[in-house]
Amino acid sequence: MMKRMAILLAGFLIFLSAQAAGAYELGSTGNVDIHGFISQGYIKTTDNNFFGPTEDGSFQFNEAGINFSSDVSDRLRVGLQFFARDFGSLGNNEVTIDWAFADYTFTEWANFRAGKIKMIHGLYNTSRDVDMLRTSVFLPQSVYNEGWRDSINAMNGFEYYGYAPAGAVGSFEYHAQVGTFNLDDDGAEIRLLEDQLPALMQFDVHGIEVESIYAGGFLWESPLEGLRMGASGWQLTFDGTISSELLAASPTNPPYVGPVVPDSIIDVVQTGWTTSIEYAIGDLVFSTEYNRINYDLDDADLGIDKDFDSEGYYGMLTYRFCDWFELGTYYSEYYANRDDKDGDKGRATWDNGLALDGSSLPGAQGGYPPGQDYRAYLKDLALSLRFDITENWILKVEGHKMQGSAIMLNSDDNTALYSGVMGPSYEEDWYLYTAKVSYSF
Repeated sequence: MMKRMAILLAGFLIFLSAQAAGAYELGSTGNVDIHGFISQGYIKTTDNNFFGPTEDGSFQFNEAGINFSSDVSDRLRVGLQFFARDFGSLGNNEVTIDWAFADYTFTEWANFRAGKIKMIHGLYNTSRDVDMLRTSVFLPQSVYNEGWRDSINAMNGFEYYGYAPAGAVGSFEYHAQVGTFNLDDDGAEIRLLEDQLPALMQFDVHGIEVESIYAGGFLWESPLEGLRMGASGWQLTFDGTISSELLAASPTNPPYVGPVVPDSIIDVVQTGWTTSIEYAIGDLVFSTEYNRINYDLDDADLGIDKDFDSEGYYGMLTYRFCDWFELGTYYSEYYANRDDKDGDKGRATWDNGLALDGSSLPGAQGGYPPGQDYRAYLKDLALSLRFDITENWILKVEGHKMQGSAIMLNSDDNTALYSGVMGPSYEEDWYLYTAKVSYSF
């Protein structure tokens, strides 16, 4: 893994030493545009581990990418980006193909793209890897959850898109995508799924097979300069094998690893949609988005049948004071289940848990332990400072006042033992601080 990261960094040094420009002539094939970026950050939380060992402070917060693109003809463009990141327990500097496509233009309103393509989701998903394009270090987690970044980043498939001028009412941009991608058995998405399963068992979800993903969206560029509005949506279907071990059989039975329960298959369908507004007035930019995701989890063998909606929204303001300084702030709210925003239902699920012998065993069916009802939400007030040191170098400093613990992972050492059952353990009020330096060319 480190060898692959070294190869990528060596590539950076070669290109940076060659020249700082962005286009290279390769024989008779024409110009190949080469761009890249690398960043290193530090992250610290006062309580709760945010996707890694952040309570003690962590330098496991870096990104690197290099991309190549070229116009093969007047109508055909091809491109490829290698990318690696390390964010606590995510990424681990594994070099991946972030995107790779062939893009053919028929007309302005009819274009076709194939390969590994960036997925349409909200205003900023297709550009979230490019740190230079935004003020904040972290996009609002209510819509751009870091735990889901790898899965909703890109898909292997096809895209039809276009631009349609509409005269006095502005113009429209539209996208339709279909494809698939790989989900890592140890990725944040699957670990978060494991957190939803009954606490009586120690579950391991693996062998993930993504059947399909569909995504689409449109963006309206209004006749009012700087104002754009849009909507996007996606549906993901996958299944996986659940292997489990019994942890406790009754209130009088201490925690132990017991008989292996037969493997079963869990089917998951996720359907999400987002509405978006952005308004830029000179150097001031306001944006707001609302996101809803329906989760349908089904495993007949284990008696799992869950159907619920998460909900998230934010409002963000940024202002560029001068060429070298930009200030931003946002407020974001996320609810794991919009029908249980205060966590009362999750608390009742915990309190009403039953052991295998039918006796009361709080926590056996999951839910929120005593004093952990704020696991149901995450409220985030953020302040970001961006300093453009040169045209290629930027420094960002950011602070977050957090309330709640939704989206975070129990497997990041955020657990405790409650009367024989392991459950989530978080502090309700906490702070997150981060600083990040980025270079791009």
